[in-house]
Amino acid sequence: MGNDLGQAIKINRLRANMTQADLANGIISVSYLSKIENGTAEPPDEIIELLGEKLKINMLDSDEHITDQTIIRWFHHLLHSKLDESIRLYNRIKNNLSSAIDKQLLSLIEIHKLCYYSLIQDLDEAEKQIASLQKSSKKFSDIQKYYFYKFIGNYHYRKLSYKKALESYQEAEKLNKAELFHKMEEIHDLYYLIANVASKSRQTHLSLLYSLRALDYYQPNYKLKKCAECQIILGISYQRLREFEKAKASYYHAIDIVEKIDNSLLLKLCYQNIGSMFSDWKQPTDAINYYLKSYELRKYDSDTMKIIPISSLMKEYYNLGDISNSKVWLDLGLNLIKSLNPLDSTYVYEFTVYKHLINGIDDTFEDLMTKEVIPFVEEKELIFEKVFYTKILAKFYKDNRKYKLSSHYYEKAYKTIAEITCLERR
Repeated sequence: MGNDLGQAIKINRLRANMTQADLANGIISVSYLSKIENGTAEPPDEIIELLGEKLKINMLDSDEHITDQTIIRWFHHLLHSKLDESIRLYNRIKNNLSSAIDKQLLSLIEIHKLCYYSLIQDLDEAEKQIASLQKSSKKFSDIQKYYFYKFIGNYHYRKLSYKKALESYQEAEKLNKAELFHKMEEIHDLYYLIANVASKSRQTHLSLLYSLRALDYYQPNYKLKKCAECQIILGISYQRLREFEKAKASYYHAIDIVEKIDNSLLLKLCYQNIGSMFSDWKQPTDAINYYLKSYELRKYDSDTMKIIPISSLMKEYYNLGDISNSKVWLDLGLNLIKSLNPLDSTYVYEFTVYKHLINGIDDTFEDLMTKEVIPFVEEKELIFEKVFYTKILAKFYKDNRKYKLSSHYYEKAYKTIAEITCLERR
């Protein structure tokens, strides 16, 4: 809470055109006030009340009274993706917002609603909020533009539009010299988001660069969860560059951290990615063992999370030619995707395609590939998936002696591979 309180005191002091000496006079020392504003000191309520009286505002938070501090704390919860706290504070702010709140802060609340809707995965409301904000976006200050671009990036990320998300985050980065709330955390959170979405869009060197930038801040500040997340992205990046020993070191470093902080969510992610590394390293026994560890930890998760190791196990057994075990995991996946659509998870199409590969291709396969799967991955610019599916379709046409169509899709696949290679060298 200290950092939010300090931010609120500083905002209102500057708004009142007061120096630190003016505000501190007769209450506390200037050095103590500086520590409060920097978030390194937690003053007692009587000090907060005296500072508030001098600033002519109520700095003490209550369920009925919304202060600048309340709003800044909501921003902080959104920054850290704290779902329950964000929902609770949003409902308080929405129901008790005072006309006394500063106009710029009111504008930032509207912009942060976009972040909030993306966090709670209400993408319809997020889309409406974007449309509403765009009407006045040309008049936005730098700080307003920064958050607007960042939160549009969050929206595109949730929509699986990774290229658009990256473009939005990079626009936000151009504005990171603005007077942001929780500035150092904010800037390095953006670096982490850029690293993550660059990884999703196969821009490996960019992902490496920004994950290392984020780690340079998180490590000395003991932000252990973020350190683990950065190590996972580094592992993925090294794996794609075929530097398997470095990938292994990053993943195992991440495991050391997550075991210390007892974070089961990140442990699942570590096991899943280590399985993928061993699969790429042509060590299928180790890959299967780690996928099974990931699956055991995800057994009671949501369908969108549970389906990930199931998919990996299905494909690993399929690649080994063990169709019997592959079918076991296929059937589990097919049961799960009944509750999902492709926008919930790209694995929906994966299981639908593997149903044909494992059980036998029928008359619906060509339409599935040409009218649904490939248009979807092209629209979302999922280029790795595009290579995978176009190669499958090309082989299908070759097996059916449709050599012209087969050649067309093989050429399409190889062009996309060249695009991936170009991206990964950036």
